[in-house]
Amino acid sequence: MLSNQTLSKSVVEALRFCAGRCLLALAMTGAAVAEADLHYGSSAEDTRWQVSGSIFECRFEQPIPGYGRAVFYHEAGEDVEFRLETLRNLMAYTPAEVTILPPPWQPSAKSEHLGQVKVVDATPNLSLDARRTNQFLHALLEGKWPAISHTAYYDKGRQVRVHVSAVAFNDFYPVYLQCVDQLLPMNFRQVNRLKVQFGSGEEKIDAEDMAILDQIIHYIQNDPRVFAVYLDGHADSMGRRYDNRQVSKARVEDVERYFITRGINPDMLTTRFHGDRYPVANNRTAAGRAENRRVTIRLEQRDDMPVPDNLIFRPSAGG
Repeated sequence: MLSNQTLSKSVVEALRFCAGRCLLALAMTGAAVAEADLHYGSSAEDTRWQVSGSIFECRFEQPIPGYGRAVFYHEAGEDVEFRLETLRNLMAYTPAEVTILPPPWQPSAKSEHLGQVKVVDATPNLSLDARRTNQFLHALLEGKWPAISHTAYYDKGRQVRVHVSAVAFNDFYPVYLQCVDQLLPMNFRQVNRLKVQFGSGEEKIDAEDMAILDQIIHYIQNDPRVFAVYLDGHADSMGRRYDNRQVSKARVEDVERYFITRGINPDMLTTRFHGDRYPVANNRTAAGRAENRRVTIRLEQRDDMPVPDNLIFRPSAGG
C-alpha cells in the first residue's frame, strides 16, 4: 500500500505529463488516500442509544460498530465523564484530537476543535474531563457529532476517526437525566475518606460533625455491600500520653453513639483509640495539632457482591 507522501508525488508526476486525463487520475488518487483512513461510528440509520445504571452510577452509551462503545459515565458524587471503550484499540498511545463535527447533512458547517486527550493502554482507552464531556453533550443536543481522531498505532500514514452520532439523542437524553437524578449524593471513595475534627480538649461532636457523619450514615444505609465500619480516635501531643489516649477514646465513643442512634447496627462498628501515636501533621504547630485531633471513619465493602435488583435503575413510565 502506498503512503500518502508517495501518492502525493505520483499526483505531481501525473500533472506534468497528462492533459485531458489528469483530472481523472487526480480523482482516483484522492480516493485511494481517503481509503487509507479508517472511520468508525453509527450511521443515521443504525444509531442506537442505551441507558443503564443503579443508584451508584449511570452509563449513557452508543455502540460504535466494529470498534467499541462511546460512553457518558456518571458516577454518584462526580461529574459526567466521556469514555471511549474499544474492542481493540487502533490509535497510537499519544494525544488524540477532540473535535465536534457538523452533522453529515450540513457538510459546509465548521468543525469545533476542543484540543487533545491522551490515548492510554487501559480500559477505557480514553477519558475526557468534565468540561469537554459536557461540551459533547451540548453538541449532541444541537445535532452535532463529537469525534476523536488520531494516527493509527501501526501506521503513521493512516488516521483513525471515531464519531458519536446525534441521531435520536434527544429521545434518550431525558432517560439519562432520570438515571442521574436517582444517584446517591456521594460515592464509596468519597465517604470512605471522611473524618471529623475536634477542638483542643473537646470530646463531643458538634452540628458540623453530625452533618459529615450523616453523609456517611446515608451511604451505609443505601449500600448493602458495606458490612463493617472502623472508627479510630486520635489526639494531639499536648497532654500526657495516658490523658491523650483517654481523650481519643471519649471522642471515638461519641461518634459510635451517634452512629447507633441513627440506626447503624452496633455489630458493624469497630472502635479503636490511639491517643497521639499516629499524627498526620506536625504537632509543633497549631494547624498540625488541629489536624491530629480527629476520628477517622473507614468502611469495608464486599466487592464481589452484585448490586441488588431493587437498586438498579429503571426508567419511569413515559421516560
